[in-house]
Amino acid sequence: MNLSFADTLYFKKENILEIILGLHRSYKSLQGEIQSCCEIYNLTFNELLVLLEIRKGFIKKIDIANKIYLKKQNLNLIIKDLSKKKIIVNENDKIIITKIGNDTIEKTINRINEKIIKIFKKTDPKNMAGFINIIESI
Repeated sequence: MNLSFADTLYFKKENILEIILGLHRSYKSLQGEIQSCCEIYNLTFNELLVLLEIRKGFIKKIDIANKIYLKKQNLNLIIKDLSKKKIIVNENDKIIITKIGNDTIEKTINRINEKIIKIFKKTDPKNMAGFINIIESI
């Protein structure tokens, strides 16, 4: 992590504690939002991760499995379930998200983005430099 002098100005004990608490609250808040989205759209967390990776451009099973650290057997089950839900189509060893899948993932991403924006608006600007550096290092 590259830190400039300005980044270290707020690295006092109290500020670091505030950053850690902010990260913890943010993590819990985002986890709750992700869980809600999964329940609304009838997805498991792993199915959501697979959809996000497919959306990023990973269309081969081996690439997806390596990216999100899933065993190929588990990935095959997830792909099978997503295909049954008509969220993806598996053609010629390439995985394509259907219109239903695109709508689902778009709604999920928008909802999570709104939550992230709310979290950042609540963060004290003087702690933001440290907060951003810590997030980048994660």
